[in-house]
Amino acid sequence: MTAPVLDIAEVVERTGVPASTLHVWERKGLVHPVARAGLRRQYEERVVARIAAIVAFQHGGFTLAQIAELFDASGERSKALFAVKLRELQAHRARVDVAIQALEHAMICPEPQPLECERFATQAIAVPSALVVSRLAPAGNCASKVPSGR
Repeated sequence: MTAPVLDIAEVVERTGVPASTLHVWERKGLVHPVARAGLRRQYEERVVARIAAIVAFQHGGFTLAQIAELFDASGERSKALFAVKLRELQAHRARVDVAIQALEHAMICPEPQPLECERFATQAIAVPSALVVSRLAPAGNCASKVPSGR
């Protein structure tokens, strides 16, 4: 028995991925039509799960080239690729967490200008490196000001 096939319009409807995107992914070897009905591509039903994986990997920060490599990789190689991306995402999350902490502090800082608050400045400096990820002291502890440089 042959697997059911879906017309490209049905794939678009089920996945929310535009046909033009599917065409790009086809050129990159990520999806493969199994037939054509006139000019319309036909896909096996399992392409819906593959498209969901592609979208999830994109949301995770993988490029299309990396996603293609994941699909072609052995189990060990794909796990190694996942480990690299996990470390990248964890480092990114650490930087975002520091930025959020600095902004949260700025919102409750008693200084008239949070940019003059030493604690805010210290936290904002940590954002690019994210080497120091520490909690800010409560806003009431803002006693020193950063020199304005004016």
